[in-house]
Amino acid sequence: AIRVGTLWQLKPLIATLQALVDALNAKAAEFQPIVKSGRTHLQDAVPVRLGQEFGGYAKAVARDIEKIEAAAEGLKRLGIGGTATGTGLNAHPDYHARMVKTLGAYLDMPLHESDNLFESMNSMQDAVFFSGAIRALAQDLIRIANDFRLLSSGPSTGLDEIRLPAIQPGSSIMPGKVNPVLAEMLDMAMFYVLGNDTTITLAAQAGQLELNVMMPIIAYCLFQEIDVTIGAVKAFTEKCVVGIQANREKA
Repeated sequence: AIRVGTLWQLKPLIATLQALVDALNAKAAEFQPIVKSGRTHLQDAVPVRLGQEFGGYAKAVARDIEKIEAAAEGLKRLGIGGTATGTGLNAHPDYHARMVKTLGAYLDMPLHESDNLFESMNSMQDAVFFSGAIRALAQDLIRIANDFRLLSSGPSTGLDEIRLPAIQPGSSIMPGKVNPVLAEMLDMAMFYVLGNDTTITLAAQAGQLELNVMMPIIAYCLFQEIDVTIGAVKAFTEKCVVGIQANREKA
């Protein structure tokens, strides 16, 4: 159920991330004519194009998609039929193979038999590996969101090279502010995802002997990771990325 439940959300997750890649690539093309200072160590470096920066963001998320899809392959191997410890005690000898085939056909998923039911019962490494791919995505999204916060900082005393959509404009005492709330939202969501990943890692290693009794929290955290990522990335793409404008003069 943990494996199938995770795989069930794979398509909407990938579709959401691909929409972000497409939006970033569209901005990369739009901003390609704009030359600005590149920066290393937060100091001025050689000239770059604003479009090149955004193209780098798009490629990073595209590579994260590849890693998530690769990590999902291990989840397609089911240990159903191992019963309590992996011996298959009280199950028909053909139950494992027939159930995997039946589930695969019913769910329209390319599911596979386990080649070692003991390993499938006591090891949660496939869940850890998949969560690790989500973790890699999360750190990239945090990095991108923080770059957006820097590039849009100011306007008078900051970089102010891009303008984010005014989702939450103004302040009671500073009416000219446009806070980068969607970038901040993505940061907070991804911090939560990283916390779930840590929980999954600790729970996977806490399993003892023939059964990992920590599977309920692993399932909960995996589903939370995917659900929160889909919601946060969708909002970030639609309410922030697609509406970004370049400040050509400042750049």
